[in-house]
Amino acid sequence: MTGAALSHLTSETLADQAYAALRLAIANGELAWGEKITERGLATRLAVSPTPVREALRRLEQDRLVERTGPRSLRVVRLSPETLAEIREVEVQLQGLTARFAARHIDAETLAQLDSVLAEADPLRATLVRISNAGGTPPPDTVQRLMAALRRFHTIVEEAGANPVLAGLLEQARAFSPAVKVESALAQITSSDGAYEEHHLLLQALHAHDESRAEQIARHHETPPPDTA
Repeated sequence: MTGAALSHLTSETLADQAYAALRLAIANGELAWGEKITERGLATRLAVSPTPVREALRRLEQDRLVERTGPRSLRVVRLSPETLAEIREVEVQLQGLTARFAARHIDAETLAQLDSVLAEADPLRATLVRISNAGGTPPPDTVQRLMAALRRFHTIVEEAGANPVLAGLLEQARAFSPAVKVESALAQITSSDGAYEEHHLLLQALHAHDESRAEQIARHHETPPPDTA
């Protein structure tokens, strides 16, 4: 069955779209570690010709996400749990550096954007906490709006880092990270362990242009609990 990532492509830049779709499919497990793949098979699933898929696979080989096993066959790389955990450590460190550089380069306009995002997110989170504490079911629309707001927050911070090399390394590391399930993310956001409040702490550090503090908060925020590392 075709999943969300391996659906039909509509962009004019099919090679880029195929590359992004395949990276996502690997990250979320739709294409499993060690799974055998072919250009023609993936082209069929993406409803495109083999040409953009061939280019996408070439880029994925450079990313070391796939490896060639024959003239026309490849497979998704097979990495040990220990290696994946180490890559996750690298990702955490890169997130910290991104926040450090953001604190160094961020301007007033970007800070205002972050203020606005959290002003939007705070009441959504408060609503979900109230419903969760009452044993109710979180409204999907509210969950989606909050998740979208927090994604915007992190995207703005990363763009404020203004370092394309670091951004590229972070993107590559993320390809090895499993997609976070909505249920897990929601539990973390609505918990009382301070995970959500770290967004405000990071924003305070960015306002103060405190590079060390921003890096420390970002690393702590991105570090998974010991049992999920």
